[in-house]
Amino acid sequence: MKNLIGINPNQRLVAITRMYRDIAEIIDIEDYDVVNPYNNKLKERYDLLIISKGYKERVEKLNPYPIFEIKSATFNDLIDSMENLIKLNIGDKNKIKNYNETINIAQNRIKSMKYNNTIKLNSNSTFIKKIIIDLGLTLSDDGITIIPDYMANKCDINDNKDIVILKTHNYDLNTLERIENRYLQIINSINSL
Repeated sequence: MKNLIGINPNQRLVAITRMYRDIAEIIDIEDYDVVNPYNNKLKERYDLLIISKGYKERVEKLNPYPIFEIKSATFNDLIDSMENLIKLNIGDKNKIKNYNETINIAQNRIKSMKYNNTIKLNSNSTFIKKIIIDLGLTLSDDGITIIPDYMANKCDINDNKDIVILKTHNYDLNTLERIENRYLQIINSINSL
């Protein structure tokens, strides 16, 4: 990735996707545009595009700019992403550190909840597997299947197997709330079995 450290932060043109607009505000990215680089060629030239993890190749085809992918499947993914933004000199370092403390508090609150940690779970989604492992739950081929809502039509729901469909992209929630919500959906699902 292009080294952004030498570029004056006040002269840097950053674009961020709608899903992560709240992060731009929380960490005080001074000047940014909210864009949709996934399906559109952008009209402006940007020093950095901030997008969701897993879409870099798709975005680069339309928009050949430096790209930073935010990982946000787990709490630690988001903390790592924020630490990497500090290294790129994006955002206010102190605000990022404060945000990371907020993330840690949320993580501790979620992980202190009571849930049945003996239930075996399975998923065809890498990011859901990461959450399952982060919760200390067992991944097993014969476990209850948890799938993201965007994969529900690809799953055979009629095979008499327990399936939990996880709502993943609730845009009414901010980034941290979306992470918490996914963890809570899994916890509430296994507690209701």
